[in-house]
Amino acid sequence: MAKARLVEEPLRAAFEEHYADVLRFCRLVSGRRDVAEDLAQEAFVRLASKIDRLEPGAIGPYVRRIAVNVWKNRLRRLALERRHPAERPEPAPGAPSMEGRDELMTALRRLPVRQRACLVLRYYEDLSEKDTAATLGCSVGTVKSSTSRALARLRKELADADR
Repeated sequence: MAKARLVEEPLRAAFEEHYADVLRFCRLVSGRRDVAEDLAQEAFVRLASKIDRLEPGAIGPYVRRIAVNVWKNRLRRLALERRHPAERPEPAPGAPSMEGRDELMTALRRLPVRQRACLVLRYYEDLSEKDTAATLGCSVGTVKSSTSRALARLRKELADADR
């Protein structure tokens, strides 16, 4: 707690002295107030771990330099996202609708914990039976039987829901 107070006071003083200037700088660099606020806040967050090593006169230029680096990183990330837009995969043929997914999740939550864990590890995490057994701390046979029981129960519950 004492260490936090040692950093807290100089950081608070630096924030009070430099935040308006850094925010204005970030506003001019980014062209948007909301982005500028994010940049300025991130700059002060990054400054916190280094504030105790800086001379008082070096804090203003240093926090601006941090803001520039944060801005550059943001621009790089945006450029990368534009070059490689996230593609939304088409639903697989026979994939359940949103209502079907809700029913499946509800049925999955009703399974006993071990059965649910087996299904999630085997089919969502795509682990082998051996790796699933190691993760759960049980035998491969237990994984096989629990998975089989869970699938049977899901099939029954989902078939009953379709009626």
